[in-house]
Amino acid sequence: MTELTDEELEYPAESWTGFFRNHFGPSMLWALISIGGSHIILAPTLGGFFGIFAVWIFLLIYVAKYGGWELGIRYTYGVGGNPVEAYGDLPGPKNWAMWISVFIFTVLYTGITAAVGFGTAALAAALTPLEPLSAYVILLAIAVVLVLFSRYGLLENILKVFTAILGGLIVLGVLFGPPSTDVIAETATGLPEGTSLALFVGLFAAAAGFAPTGHSTSILIGSWSMAKDEGAQALRKKGVDPDNERYHDYIAAWIKTGRRDFNIGYAFSLVIMLSMVVLAANVLYPNPPTDENLAFVLGEILSDSFGPWSFWAMLLCAFAALYSTVITLLDGASRATADILPLALENDDLDGERIRRFVVVGIGIGSLIPIAVIGTLPVTLILWISVILVIFEVFFYPANWYVVERRLPEAFRPSTTWKLYYVVTIVLVVIFAIMGAAEELGILGA
Repeated sequence: MTELTDEELEYPAESWTGFFRNHFGPSMLWALISIGGSHIILAPTLGGFFGIFAVWIFLLIYVAKYGGWELGIRYTYGVGGNPVEAYGDLPGPKNWAMWISVFIFTVLYTGITAAVGFGTAALAAALTPLEPLSAYVILLAIAVVLVLFSRYGLLENILKVFTAILGGLIVLGVLFGPPSTDVIAETATGLPEGTSLALFVGLFAAAAGFAPTGHSTSILIGSWSMAKDEGAQALRKKGVDPDNERYHDYIAAWIKTGRRDFNIGYAFSLVIMLSMVVLAANVLYPNPPTDENLAFVLGEILSDSFGPWSFWAMLLCAFAALYSTVITLLDGASRATADILPLALENDDLDGERIRRFVVVGIGIGSLIPIAVIGTLPVTLILWISVILVIFEVFFYPANWYVVERRLPEAFRPSTTWKLYYVVTIVLVVIFAIMGAAEELGILGA
């Protein structure tokens, strides 16, 4: 294979200025799509039920789930591919993990689209004369058309600006209106008196499934990172063997840069999540949002900090954040399915673009089913799909670790410290899934 000199290798910028100018990006795409159902609906719900104690719940979830994405980034920059490409190496029936991934990106993402989409519609109905169901059908149809014909770049950028504004408003809201000492004293160190085990487990499992987002997005962030042609991917495109030891320093530098990028997005997502919980503890506790008053409650959450104008600002920015998530869900799920299905079938002749369009339309039409069965209930829909996700997505984290250990050169494999962290947190993720299963089976009662 070709060999490159040190002068021909493009090392990542080490300065923060160079990093933000040249390498910053994939993690913020991930962070901005994560600021949807989890931050805007789940965080106020847990804050409304549990007060400040919900902060500890989300902190534990973020600590436990971080490794699933870190391993995906390690693989993407160290191997030059998407982790899902190596899922065929997993022990068990042939390509089983790829088929589960296809199931998640088609069937379960249909449920996510319905849940997040109807949350969007509930806010749209508060901003317009439309009824929530009519708003849902119209907004979904627009999103499907935009994604089908890839004409949503400008709209998505505008929506992300509103999402960033939303994040700023939420953080400032906490600074200007911190929770009362009474709420802190009552809920900071334990669950509120009278909280049932079933309620705690159900809401914890829902938060673990949707916060900050599902581990399936490690595949999406892998695709976004590969599009930048950095690390081992850049070497492969130049006909260079990335396993050659002479390029290890180069690849290590890119893994570090990819991790730095993700850490910023992860921290941003966490700050917004915790800020929303604290706001909910201050304004809503002990009355969480319901299916009937979701839009009104979200609008009011900043009023104590900024006054009446913030009601409409909050609704508009929350609408933009949720609608941006709907568009990204349709696009990401369809592209992931189009990439994975040929691998699962071992057929490179499949038309990826036709698969992508079929999945977009299928998710759009199929998303009406959960709404017809469960009802026009935005909070209930989010809780329902979140608990299902925590069960089905449990395998992504250990799968990413397996392919990293199997495919990365020894120099880039996790250290003993990282391995201890993975073991502990994978156990936690499995416990989260068991909690979700207990909720779905009704083992703990009502």
